[in-house]
Amino acid sequence: MSKPRDYKAEYERRIAKGLSKGLSRSQARGHPRPAETHISQSLQNVQYDKRLELGLKELRLGKSLTKSAKSTGVSRERLSHYLAKNSVIEKHNGRWRLKQDDRIREVMIYSQGKAKYIQVKGYESASLVGRYIDAVGQFLKTNNPSHLDSFMDVVVRDIKGKAYSLETRPNILYRLEHAGGETFEQVYRIVV
Repeated sequence: MSKPRDYKAEYERRIAKGLSKGLSRSQARGHPRPAETHISQSLQNVQYDKRLELGLKELRLGKSLTKSAKSTGVSRERLSHYLAKNSVIEKHNGRWRLKQDDRIREVMIYSQGKAKYIQVKGYESASLVGRYIDAVGQFLKTNNPSHLDSFMDVVVRDIKGKAYSLETRPNILYRLEHAGGETFEQVYRIVV
């Protein structure tokens, strides 16, 4: 029969080894603060995680960090670390607050009779494109062009400042739809 493990001694060795490498105690434990880096490379290089982005969405809807993490099935620590690493939240007076999300996203739009992939900066621009694509989908399902009315003469600018007018002509949208549809992940993704 094998010898039972001494967890307390293993833990003390792990802490001592981490401290000797110049790590903080929380890093040596394997639970770094959001401003600190992980020892594990697999956790350190997480740049986009769909589940953690859902936690961010919950935060934007007004939920607390703890409730957002719980509803997406991740720990509060992991969610806060991910969001702080991506510069989406910051600690202010002991509380986490949302910052302006200026990450670059690649989105697909219909403009000038073509489907185009452009890169936009920030949540607001990407959200506008998402609402537009949703309105196009509603139009194609119902054949009701009133879904597109709020996007007449709307212009989206890419990160280089080039302007793209959103396509609202029904016949062009029908033609583009029959040329091949896109999934949500192809329409809206964060560029790393």
